[in-house]
Amino acid sequence: MGGHGRGRWRASAITVVMVATVAAANGASATARADASGPPAILSASVGVTEPTQAVVSLSVDPNGLPTNVVVQYGTSSALGETTPPSSPGTLAPTPTPFSVTINGLEPATTYRARVVATNSAGSATSGLLSFATPASSTSPTSPGPGASTGTIRVVPVASPGAWGGLSGVACIAGTCLAVGYQGRGSGPSRPLVERWTGSSWVDFPAPATVGASLYALACPASDDCLAVGRDGSNVYAAQLVGRSWRVLPAPSPPTPNGDILRSVSCVSTRNCWAAGYTDGATRAMRGLLEHWNGQTWSVVVGATAPDSMLNGVSCVTAGCWTVGGVNAFPQLGQLFVEHLVGSTWVRTGPTGSGVANSVSCSADAGCWLTAGESRSTALLQLRGAAWRVTADPGAQSGVGPVSVACVSTASCWAGGYGGALHWNGVAWDATTPAFLRNVVLLDVACPSQVCLAVGTRVNGSPQSSTPTAAVLRTP
Repeated sequence: MGGHGRGRWRASAITVVMVATVAAANGASATARADASGPPAILSASVGVTEPTQAVVSLSVDPNGLPTNVVVQYGTSSALGETTPPSSPGTLAPTPTPFSVTINGLEPATTYRARVVATNSAGSATSGLLSFATPASSTSPTSPGPGASTGTIRVVPVASPGAWGGLSGVACIAGTCLAVGYQGRGSGPSRPLVERWTGSSWVDFPAPATVGASLYALACPASDDCLAVGRDGSNVYAAQLVGRSWRVLPAPSPPTPNGDILRSVSCVSTRNCWAAGYTDGATRAMRGLLEHWNGQTWSVVVGATAPDSMLNGVSCVTAGCWTVGGVNAFPQLGQLFVEHLVGSTWVRTGPTGSGVANSVSCSADAGCWLTAGESRSTALLQLRGAAWRVTADPGAQSGVGPVSVACVSTASCWAGGYGGALHWNGVAWDATTPAFLRNVVLLDVACPSQVCLAVGTRVNGSPQSSTPTAAVLRTP
């Protein structure tokens, strides 16, 4: 899966169901001000539970004239153990400043403790312990489409050692699910991020050690063999996981001045995989890039793309492969571009229309789906026979801009995207748009069972402070 989806946001009211407040542990008062710069002071801190998996800590902090970082430490015991990403230095004014920190990935029906830590170059301050409880239900009510039933979304904990980053791809095989992405610290270079699903949360997993590389997609044709693709600086990047060890694979990267990228990968077997992306990105010279893995080497497939094109997704099953993207895609949105592998030849086929296809997902049980977007709408298209048919315009209807899609069966699919997810029951799409996903984009979905896993990125005010996020999508 790959690509950048487009969608609309729908505002949701936040209802605080419980509030707890503590005074600052350092004894600061709401009116206290230092005459000179010094350590910060936490003037007040309270927490409100806004969703079964989310809480918001409201704060008033006196930075005492210095750029100040603020984090919230939290957990189910007094030992805490989890920490939110720090606020960026300089975001607090040189006067007492009210603001908030959101805690995501909480468990429903659970009691938590939390404390606030503010730090600047002169020292730090710590609040007393806050205690709060999340409600039991994780269902987000929506307005069902015709014949549809509402699914549920639950944000789950993500291991995020960096100060910023994201998860872009997820794949499952033989009961094991891995997610890939990137992470970084401050303004330093990115590096690959890999996490493993435990059944209740994501935990750290060995990742390629290439500094500067980012992983965008993952495919696992065997339980002990996975391929990850992405970019390393201005070049495409590929790595192979054998057991728990990664090895970087040489992958052809056309020497272009604006960089090359592989956004998606899919395998029929350990000796037959395809990766899709583009070269000279975001320029008029941009061209789709399609590469093949034969179990030993990667090679560029010449003639499989069109000039001024981009490829965002590829998906393969035993019956064949599909790759999707757009043509004339810069600086305009262009037209949909879809190719089908017939024998050993890639053949351009439907659908037609304006926009860019973001991803494609094919399975032996559920057929093929693709997500597409343009300036005013988004769509999910299903391959029926030899024709692609639009099944919904969810961007206009729900505020969810679909980016990725995966299916359990012909009667159960999930599409993740900007601000939520959509569930397909075989008749219609139903949007699930809880408030805690309003700043999230779900970039990839995998359905190893009736429970699907979605991974993506939460934007915490700006792209430079984005963090990995993940959710469980439960079929009704």
